Amino acid sequence: MEFSDVVGTRRTIRDFHPDVPVEKEKIRRILEAARLQSQHRNAQLVRKAIVVTKGETPDAVRDGLIDALYHQPQAARAPVAIVWVQDMSGWRPIVENLLRRSNLLGLPTEDVIVHADARPEFAEWLTSFQCGLAVGSALLAAVNEGLGTGLITGRREEIRKLFGMPETCTPTQVQLLGYATDSAGTGPARFHPEFDELYFADSWGKPL
Repeated sequence: MEFSDVVGTRRTIRDFHPDVPVEKEKIRRILEAARLQSQHRNAQLVRKAIVVTKGETPDAVRDGLIDALYHQPQAARAPVAIVWVQDMSGWRPIVENLLRRSNLLGLPTEDVIVHADARPEFAEWLTSFQCGLAVGSALLAAVNEGLGTGLITGRREEIRKLFGMPETCTPTQVQLLGYATDSAGTGPARFHPEFDELYFADSWGKPL
């Protein structure tokens, strides 16, 4: 599909054919689109994911995820769920490398660029932003593969424990994947603000 078609036709899908599997190669291409998305300071290890597949993932785990997602109907009907995760431990190699470089150059540690250990709130915000970039790419990649997709959220701490994630990890969004039913995207289009309400030229509030 053309990029403009992918963006223009993307809709949040909430009804899937529950027994029609999603091809493995399509899932890999979706994850690859997320993996190759831009990342600040080359922090490639902060955004990760767990793929849950109907008929392959143990029923107890999949049922636990559906429960943590408040038993929303689309969670039960989607044959695939990608649990997106931000992992703060992914900053450690970058921090260690920066500290090594500062020591070699004789620079004081406090002069090193802001990192996870020095400004945890900033690092968490930045990690969330980077996860958002990856998930956005994954959503568009799913549409490009002819799949229905949408994001859903639930009880994050419960999801973290369900999958045995370490304390450094926080589940963010769960991306549902599957083949949409014929009626899945036939509802009314959602309201979108006008272009000039969002984007400005030269100063705040001046329409572009």
